[in-house]
Amino acid sequence: MAGLPRRHDRTLTVPSRAVWCPISKTPARMSTHRSRRPQPCRLLPWRLCYSLLLLPVVLTALGLAFLSSRKVRQSLLGRRGGWQRMADQLRARDPAQPLVWFHTTSVGEFLQARPVIERLQADGVPCAVTLYSISGYRWLSRIRAQLPGVIMADYLPLDFRHNARRLLALLRPAAVVHVKFDLWPNLVWEVAAAGVPQFLISGTLHEKSLRQRHGVARAFYGAVYGALDGIYAVTEADRQRFLAACPDHPRVRVFGDTRFDSVLDRKRTLQPPALPSLRGKSSILIVGSSWPPDEAVIFPPIQQALRERPELGVILVPHEIDGPHLDAIEAAFRPWGVVRFSARDAAATDARVVLVDSVGQLSALYAHATLAYVGGAFTTGVHNVMEPAAMGVPAMFGPRYHNSPEAMELLAQGCAFSIADAPAFHERLQALLADAAATVDLGRRAQAYIEDQAGASQRCFAVIKETLA
Repeated sequence: MAGLPRRHDRTLTVPSRAVWCPISKTPARMSTHRSRRPQPCRLLPWRLCYSLLLLPVVLTALGLAFLSSRKVRQSLLGRRGGWQRMADQLRARDPAQPLVWFHTTSVGEFLQARPVIERLQADGVPCAVTLYSISGYRWLSRIRAQLPGVIMADYLPLDFRHNARRLLALLRPAAVVHVKFDLWPNLVWEVAAAGVPQFLISGTLHEKSLRQRHGVARAFYGAVYGALDGIYAVTEADRQRFLAACPDHPRVRVFGDTRFDSVLDRKRTLQPPALPSLRGKSSILIVGSSWPPDEAVIFPPIQQALRERPELGVILVPHEIDGPHLDAIEAAFRPWGVVRFSARDAAATDARVVLVDSVGQLSALYAHATLAYVGGAFTTGVHNVMEPAAMGVPAMFGPRYHNSPEAMELLAQGCAFSIADAPAFHERLQALLADAAATVDLGRRAQAYIEDQAGASQRCFAVIKETLA
């Protein structure tokens, strides 16, 4: 391909090397034969199917969403001028240094990539990041100064073949890393055609996913997975589902979830903000990323606990922080004194409720808590339960938690709790508040589980680093 370095104008040969295998806990020798890239003749039917049938459907859906969704509209409009922005960011690149390109969907997937990016950064390897969503792009723009090793970050162009080729020619990557499940077929196939090593890290494939359940979809994605040089899955169940779609793939490994490393890395660098009004409170409940359906269930029992237990303080971190929603929450807790997080330093000393009115604070605020409620599980699925667990805080959440393997594992170990309704939440909350020593022990067990899962980022870094050698 024109514009790509000569070293990638070939089929990748993977040298023999030892990589730590977390299932057997022993070094696993990787295959010495060539990467099994799909042959162009075998890919042609799938490429035609995707470009002529599936991609027009995706573009039509985006066009309709453009008219009805402000976020989609902003995301698509934000791509205007992207080629020039990317070229401007890459002007200072040292052409002698290999570059690793990460593609992530949004904030959550970038946080999974971040510990690997930071390890490459510490090793002097520059990285480029593309994102799909506007929330991910805006968030990364805000924290970009913390990652000097990310020399370019922008939206991923739409998945046309010519866009993928142009991006490859612009970035000239030594390796491409996809995160979790966001694989765009034309991009994956063009990277493979260019001979650039590419990997999927923290790979997940849900048992109910169409990619897994439908025979045609499974065969189609088998052609996508087969173009990857390595698939590094979160669990053995994920590995088996990838193999069901691509049974002859030689390098499908269980490396674990880099999110555990991300949470632990953030914990080491976080500086919890002072909350003067909660000093002296022996029990602090934090409600993290709550939605209105969560709040309808948990607010009455929390109000009752505030009436009965003067030692209790509460931190409320709603998912949506628009003015009317915050005003309604403030009115509901006014009898116990409410201070907005933005005005916490001027708060009255008798205020027992802190209402967080800005984004990006939740991770650090878990350090103040003795117990937590994590939102989302009365809507589409529970939010991040790793963050409170990493801080040694036992968590409660609603009934829809099957989107989170770590939530299910914490439940199985008895150091997290799912509640079905307000009476169940009242009972569990009162039990945790009544036995402080038992609550502390639950938190320690939750923290030990998180720490035991660490190491996926180092395993992924080792594979990428060997590719660059």
